[in-house]
Amino acid sequence: ASGYSTHDAAAGLQQAGHDVRVLVLDDHAGGDELFPVRRVVCKAGDATADLPFAFPCFTRHPRSSLSFDALSDEQIAQYREVLRRCLDEEIAEFDPQVVHAQHIWLLGHLALEAGVPYVLSATGSDLLGYAADERYRRFAEEAAENAGRIFAPSDHTRRQVLATFDVPDERVETLDP
Repeated sequence: ASGYSTHDAAAGLQQAGHDVRVLVLDDHAGGDELFPVRRVVCKAGDATADLPFAFPCFTRHPRSSLSFDALSDEQIAQYREVLRRCLDEEIAEFDPQVVHAQHIWLLGHLALEAGVPYVLSATGSDLLGYAADERYRRFAEEAAENAGRIFAPSDHTRRQVLATFDVPDERVETLDP
């Protein structure tokens, strides 16, 4: 579901006249998008993949059964390093005014480390990941505390974000229609 919302947000921004680029983790290299997409390919047994394991998820996914809490420390380090390199390259090429990271998670922390303005979208599943594995908590906490805004899909998720992270109330916005 988060992949669809990322696509829809990028398409909406592009339709509003903004230049967008998208960085995603996927199990394949190609796609047919209306905007530039850079894929970090995650595929076990594929020597050409960027990461030698399936893309990790917070909850069940039809194309990956690997959860973030099942990653080894070495795999987490690989994941961060590959995403860091790809994000840094995209920032250098595109010079974005703001980076949007889907989830209060590692990519948001990498945007913080890169020194670019960024916003986060909480989904609720990222909060499950936060609760399930303490190895990610520092990254999520620092990403949340330094984000320009955190968007929540519902008031329930907004309350969860505020209860989980030390962020000012006014920086967490609900996207409920």
